[in-house]
Amino acid sequence: MSKKKVYELNSFRKKGEQVIHVREEDKGKNSLYNIFCEVIFKKKWLLLASALAAVICLMPTPGGLTEDGKYALGLWSFIIVCFITEALPLPMTAMIIGSYQIMADMGNFHEIPRTFMDDAVVFIMGVLMMGNLLVKYNIHNKVALYMLRLSGTRIERVVLGIVAFCAISASFLTEHATVTIMLPIGVGIVSLSGGVARAPRLAKLIMLAISYGVIIGGVASPSGGARNALMLSYLNNLGINIGYGNWMLMAMPFTIIMIPVVTIWLLKLYKPEIADLAKVMETIRSEMESEGPMTLQAKTALGIFLAVLVSWVLFSERFGAGNIVMMGIILAAVFGLVDWGYLHKKTQWGVVVLYAGAISMGKMLMVTGAATWLAKKLLAAASAFGIMDGLPLLAVTTTITALATNTMADGPTVAVLGPIFLKAAEMSGTSLYTIGVATSLGSAFSYLLVIATPANAIVYGSGFLKGNDFLKAGGPLFLISLAVTVMLAFIWWGRLNIS
Repeated sequence: MSKKKVYELNSFRKKGEQVIHVREEDKGKNSLYNIFCEVIFKKKWLLLASALAAVICLMPTPGGLTEDGKYALGLWSFIIVCFITEALPLPMTAMIIGSYQIMADMGNFHEIPRTFMDDAVVFIMGVLMMGNLLVKYNIHNKVALYMLRLSGTRIERVVLGIVAFCAISASFLTEHATVTIMLPIGVGIVSLSGGVARAPRLAKLIMLAISYGVIIGGVASPSGGARNALMLSYLNNLGINIGYGNWMLMAMPFTIIMIPVVTIWLLKLYKPEIADLAKVMETIRSEMESEGPMTLQAKTALGIFLAVLVSWVLFSERFGAGNIVMMGIILAAVFGLVDWGYLHKKTQWGVVVLYAGAISMGKMLMVTGAATWLAKKLLAAASAFGIMDGLPLLAVTTTITALATNTMADGPTVAVLGPIFLKAAEMSGTSLYTIGVATSLGSAFSYLLVIATPANAIVYGSGFLKGNDFLKAGGPLFLISLAVTVMLAFIWWGRLNIS
């Protein structure tokens, strides 16, 4: 049997890396005018965002809005444009949030930095570190191997196994980690089946099963996505502690329902050229098994993760989800399973900064009354269509969130819409629990565009998909997901008695 690796990920990572070569311009083109034009062109979105914020700040204060609220809306509009266009790196945009508030005299330099710290920030940081710990000991590969053994060789079961594994894995780890696990396996399946030229429908089927499996799983628990932790922080600031277990009770049914829906729809849309993958799966399993059994260190790391997971469910309302996961990381360090150098290198610190800034902005919108003012406008617009509260309001806010998340990342979507929708729920007498969880769910419905989520972009980088494949496959799933969310709110959430 060939020992050549068939699911090596590095080559696909390299495809997404772009090297920018600086070309030496002619001396005649280095005039101040040309340099000025070049700067304007490169920074056009940043300039637009700044101009929009300036216009809002300089205009007369609308009735019912405070001066600080007007300045908050100026920052909010600036952040929206920057989040959509990525005029600046997102973590840098988040850092502007604090500086702006100080310069606009919304608080002093002692008060504003405190708004960046929250248990949700520690939770996000801890989840990223825990994911890196599991990856270090290849625990993710062992779990994937177990999934392959259970799935069998029939294409229907393999696809179901991929969707289910991605959904469950993304429920507790980051989406990036899950896609990193499954992409090379998916590429291996396609390669050993004759490649994309011979089996184009199989290639599309496998890649979308990975991406959409991750999407439907990332909402199932607070640790499935930083957007969930962000919403928990907003709810906590309003005096509502939903708890890790309660979130799972509300959101996990969505994932369970959508696993077979995604599988059946993709199999119908892209009927694969190959019905049985016996030889393919055996080759991949043999290669993965070559790594050998789990070491004692790997078993200890897995044990710590499971202990953290159980503690999240049982004790998060008392001790905080962030504190619990950091205790797990500290325990791993005490046992010598990981050191600070590894965590420092592997942790995505920009993500931590991004959500710290988002939490600060949410608090700013609440404190200044800007969220209340925007919520009144939203309710007034909705009431014109007979939508006042309850389930219809939930359907509207979830739809708005779902559409927005296909144009910018899920976290920024929750950051800019969450405080407004929660305030609208509060003012209309609608459950903040249901609006909050539904908003997080809606922010995950990024089925439609390549740019909507990193998961889509990563599988697109395999070269097996076209941009319109996401619209073709994702359109019906987008509508089904909205319907399932409304159905859960109507049938299931009210029975939980936690609202």
